[in-house]
Amino acid sequence: MKHFITIKNKKYPYIIEPTTKKAVRFTCEEANIKQEFLREDIPALLIDLPAFIIDEQNYRKKKEKDVIRFRVSSEDKNKIEKRAIKNGYSTVSAYLRDLALG
Repeated sequence: MKHFITIKNKKYPYIIEPTTKKAVRFTCEEANIKQEFLREDIPALLIDLPAFIIDEQNYRKKKEKDVIRFRVSSEDKNKIEKRAIKNGYSTVSAYLRDLALG
């Protein structure tokens, strides 16, 4: 049976499927949970589910990309942007990444 939990005004689905008299399969893609639980443990899991979802989102964001920030003057920024476009790059990030990594 599909259910939803609301976190920060956004709904996230989770599925509870019976497997045995004492256990259910709990699936929540957003929290990266796909496993069997005892039926008696489901209320505690649902209480913790928002924290699991937020933690998983933070983990995915961190895993996806690390950010390097540095300061340049407005004039230098404009020069870098023009060079990136001149060299066929659609983003300054791609241009700087290629310059740094060769």
